[in-house]
Amino acid sequence: MSTSEGRFGYHYFEPEVAGGLGPGIDYDPRRGDEPLVGPLHYQFAGWLGDDIVTTSGYWIVTGRLADALRASPLTGYELGEVVVTTDEQFDMFYSHLGLPRDWERLIPTGTEEGGEDFVLETVVDLLVSDAALELLRRFHIDDADISPADEEPQVSDVMRKYLELRRAKGDEV
Repeated sequence: MSTSEGRFGYHYFEPEVAGGLGPGIDYDPRRGDEPLVGPLHYQFAGWLGDDIVTTSGYWIVTGRLADALRASPLTGYELGEVVVTTDEQFDMFYSHLGLPRDWERLIPTGTEEGGEDFVLETVVDLLVSDAALELLRRFHIDDADISPADEEPQVSDVMRKYLELRRAKGDEV
């Protein structure tokens, strides 16, 4: 099977990066496959209004998107706990946007071979099926970068440097 045949029906989905890992999180990339112990803490520094955001290979979704996922037949994901806070920059410049109170962690668990709808290809590359993308498009995802999986994903300079650091440390990315 050629690469394009195996990738048909999947899309790279890179949501808005609206913040980062919050203070007090038990995160150590040297732990390999399980660098995070306990709940994810996502700290917003800004927000453009999307219902799904990301940082460092973690994704969170608004409560309304989480409810839609639960009500859908989509596969290849779990929803988990996330602690959401805002930093001083957010409080000064973005608090007027009305950040939703309810967020949940989206944990991709599927595989392309299994035909699931959410697939973690590398530490930071999220693949979504056509069906998953159709559901996501019913929500605010205006600031996400979406490209067919049979094309190389666009990687920002910041993400490229992050991946280079991970590789230099011997992490698999």
